[in-house]
Amino acid sequence: MGNMSAITSTEPEWLDLLTHKSASNDPIELARQKFFVAARLAVGMTVLAFSPISLLLYGIPSPQHAAQFILALTPLIAIVVLKQTGNSRLAECVSIFGWAALAADVGASTQGYEAVSLTLLTIALLEAALTMEIGMVTAVVGAILALIALEVSRNPYGPTGVAARADVALFVTPLMMYMAALAAGAIFMAHARVLADQRNARDLRLLTSAIGDIVVRFDRTGAVSSIVGDMHKTYGLETRDLFGRGFFRRVHVADRPAFLKLVSDAITDNAPAHAVLRLHIGGIENCLGGYLEPVFNYFDARTCHIEPTSEDTQEIEAPVLCILRDVTAAHRAEEEIAAARRQSELAMAGKTRFLANVSHELRTPLNAIIGFSEMLASEELEPREAEKRREYANIIRDSGIHLHEVVSMILDMSKIESGSMQIFPEPFSLPKLVEQCCDMIQIKADQGQVTLARECRGDLEEVVADKRACKQILLNLLSNAVKFTPPRGTVTVRSRPEGNSLVLAVSDTGIGIGPDDLARLGDPFFQASSSHDRSYEGTGLGLSVVRGLVGLHGGAIAVESALKLGTTVTVRLPLDGRSCDQGATTTKIETIARRHAAAQGEDIGQDQDRVKKIA
Repeated sequence: MGNMSAITSTEPEWLDLLTHKSASNDPIELARQKFFVAARLAVGMTVLAFSPISLLLYGIPSPQHAAQFILALTPLIAIVVLKQTGNSRLAECVSIFGWAALAADVGASTQGYEAVSLTLLTIALLEAALTMEIGMVTAVVGAILALIALEVSRNPYGPTGVAARADVALFVTPLMMYMAALAAGAIFMAHARVLADQRNARDLRLLTSAIGDIVVRFDRTGAVSSIVGDMHKTYGLETRDLFGRGFFRRVHVADRPAFLKLVSDAITDNAPAHAVLRLHIGGIENCLGGYLEPVFNYFDARTCHIEPTSEDTQEIEAPVLCILRDVTAAHRAEEEIAAARRQSELAMAGKTRFLANVSHELRTPLNAIIGFSEMLASEELEPREAEKRREYANIIRDSGIHLHEVVSMILDMSKIESGSMQIFPEPFSLPKLVEQCCDMIQIKADQGQVTLARECRGDLEEVVADKRACKQILLNLLSNAVKFTPPRGTVTVRSRPEGNSLVLAVSDTGIGIGPDDLARLGDPFFQASSSHDRSYEGTGLGLSVVRGLVGLHGGAIAVESALKLGTTVTVRLPLDGRSCDQGATTTKIETIARRHAAAQGEDIGQDQDRVKKIA
C-alpha cells in the first residue's frame, strides 16, 4: 500500500477525473482504477492516432475492418463504464470481451494473422488473470481453444495444411493450458493471502475490542496512517478525527512534546517507548458560561518500531505502532488517593495543633481555679480582707465560665460533625438579639478599647430561626472581631433583609487574615498563625461552629480579609428557617482577598456588594 501510494502520487491529477467518486475513500481501489484507466487510455489513444494513417494508406475501410476498429476501441469503452458505474469487475469484463472478440474476428476472417490473434488472446488471458477470477480465466481459455479448433478445421490448402495446423494446435494447446494453470495458481495464492489478511485483521479487531485498546500506526512526523478496530468510536471519535494530523491536534498542548518524543524514541532507539498522554475526546457544556468545556482522558501510550522485512522494497511508510489504553479511572483514583493522603496529613497536623491549643485553654482556667481555691481553703494563705476573697471567688467563677464555654464549643463542634446537632426554628426579634449579644461583648470591647457599632435596619423585626444558634453565631463572630482588633479600632455589626434572606455582617479594622490562612479558614482543626506562644487566646473552633450552624439553617457564609486590612464576615440565613434541610450540616466558606482601598478610608459596609456576589 505504501509503494502503491508513492507511485500514484506521481500520476497526473486528471486521472482522478476519469475514476469513480466512490474510490476516493479507498486508496487501494483508487490506485487500481488509475492504473486501469492509464493503461487502456494509452492503447485507445494509440488506436485513434493510427486511424488517419490507416485511412491514408488503405482508403475507406470495409465493414469488417470498421468492426475491428470499433473492437480495438473497447478499452476506451471500458473506461467510460468504470467512470459511470464504478464497477471495476464490469469494466474489466468489457475490456477482456473486446480483446477476445477482436482476436476471434481477426483469426476467423483474415488469413496469415494467426500470430496477431494469438497475441490478442494472450492479452485477454493476462487481463483475466489480473481480475483474480477463475471463471474469467476459464472463459478466455475456452475462447482460445475454440479459435484453435476453428483454425484446425479450416482447409484452404488441402490435407497438408490441415496437418500443419493440427501440429501447431497440439503444440499451442498445452502451452495455453499451462498459462491457465499458472494464472489459476496465482489467483488461488492471492485469494489465500487475502483470506489470511482478513482473518488476521478480524482477529486483531476482536483482540482490540476485547482489551479495549486503540491501535494506530504513525509515520515519522506523528501523523496517523491507519487505525485498527473501532474502539476509538467508543469515545465518539470518528476515523476522520484521528487520521493525519487529527490525532496530534487532539493531544493536550502540554503533552505534545512528550508525544513527538515518544514517536522519535521508538524510531531512533528501536525499542518500545512509553508515555501518558491526555487526549481530547469531547466536551461538556459549562453550566455558568454556556460554552463547551473540553474533556480530556488519560491514555497510556506504548509504541514500538516496525522493522522492515526482506519483502519490503522501500522504507515502511508508517514505522511506528502505538497501543493506547484508557487509564483515566486509574489516574483519577491515584489523584484522589494523593488528595486524601494530603488531607489526612493536614488533618493530623491540625488535630495536633488543636489538642495543644485546647490543652492550653483548659489548663489556664483550671490552674486559676485550683490555685485560688487552694488559697481560699488554706488558713495561712487565705486573705483576711473580704474584698480580696470576693476577688478570688470572681476569678474562680470566671475561669469556670470560660472552661464551660470551651467544653460546650467542643461538644457543639462534635455534634455538628457527627450530624446529631438539631435546630428548632422559632420566631424572635432580631434587633433585640443583636442588642443582647452586643451588650454581652461590650465589656470585653471596653477592656480592649474597641468601639462596638450597631447598624440594624428598622424594617426587620422578626425572623424564624433557631434563636440559640443565631445567638451563638453572633457571639462567636463578635468575640473574634473584638479579640483581633487592636485598641482604638472599630467593630461593626449590620443586619438587613435581602429578598428571602437575612444578612448578618460583622466587620472589624483588626489584624486581618493572610491569603494562605484564608484558603483554609473554617477547618475544624485549623487556626490562622497558630502557635503555642501566640498573642491571642482561643481554641480556633469559633468559625467552624459558625459554619456548621449556618449550614444547619441552609445558609451561606463569606469572609473578606487581608493582612492589616481588617475582616468582614457575612452570613446569609433564610428569613423563614422552618423549611430548611437540616441534613446539610456543613457549608463552604467563600473567601475574598480584600482590596487595599478598604484600608484607605473606604467604608467597610460597601464591601458587602462584593461579598454578596459570592456568598
